[in-house]
Amino acid sequence: VVEDGFIYEEETHFTVLKTSLFFAGDGFTVYDCKGQLVFRVDTYGPDSDKSEFVLMDASGKCLLTVRRKVRLYFFTNKI
Repeated sequence: VVEDGFIYEEETHFTVLKTSLFFAGDGFTVYDCKGQLVFRVDTYGPDSDKSEFVLMDASGKCLLTVRRKVRLYFFTNKI
């Protein structure tokens, strides 16, 4: 399920930085101990509801998309 490029033989440290609030797709970048970009996590959706998270590799290839479950509420007016 996991590509060989993401398997490490020994413990590996990563640095996670929050991306700028000035760009669309507010999220995070993940760097390895050599300073190489490993992952990006971007959020997409209306400003008040970041409903979709996308985990990408360094080249921008989507590895995983997580969408928040939408809850529907139904109200009845009983008299």
